[in-house]
Amino acid sequence: AAVAQAVGAQLRGLRKEESVLLEALVPTAHLPAPPPRSPAPRLPVALRICTLVCRSWGDRPQLCQVACGVGRAEAPVRHGAALPQGLDSSLQQWGVVAPGQRQALATRLRGAAEAAMAAILATEAELSPQQRGGARAHTDILGVDFLLACVDDALELVALSTNSQRCLETCLLAEAMGRAVGNPPGDLPRLLAEALLHRAQCHLIEGKDILLIGAGGISKSFVWEAARDYGLRVRGLGC
Repeated sequence: AAVAQAVGAQLRGLRKEESVLLEALVPTAHLPAPPPRSPAPRLPVALRICTLVCRSWGDRPQLCQVACGVGRAEAPVRHGAALPQGLDSSLQQWGVVAPGQRQALATRLRGAAEAAMAAILATEAELSPQQRGGARAHTDILGVDFLLACVDDALELVALSTNSQRCLETCLLAEAMGRAVGNPPGDLPRLLAEALLHRAQCHLIEGKDILLIGAGGISKSFVWEAARDYGLRVRGLGC
């Protein structure tokens, strides 16, 4: 009621082309945490989950890395405010002790992060080159932040925002910290290199003339679609 009253008061004083934007308040989940190791009171904390998604071959979103940040619950957990840690260990500290439940959350997180990037890629595909910012402008690497919330006594992942750099910094720091303590290297460097190399290869062949001899029938139509996307000038010669 108080929110509705405040919005009504704002609407009455708005000028032309002004508006009011409301965002839902999603409280962080409060789970029964393990007993503390010290008698000091434990303050409520919040968990921010950073995911990094890359554009893989065939324009498929692929989750690269996950890193979590823990902070005080009364304020938003910001990037760089705490050292990143792994998802599984964070969930254990949070009170999610069942391995199956942690694995289910990790699977849902992968699906949600890749779906977020798929939605952005689909939107970009509908834009003109001018709207995207250039003929070859598109998203290759995307960070998606999530909050672990509790809805109707069930844990839910709520997407907070997308970004182009902060999640990358957090996930690279987590990767470096893991290698510093002897953990095996993850897939993050390889996936990032693949995304950058694919973009570099497309740049090298953009605007080139390609002669195709006997390109085939309808089953080979993907050749022409790929050539259009790569910016090639194709000339065909039938057999």
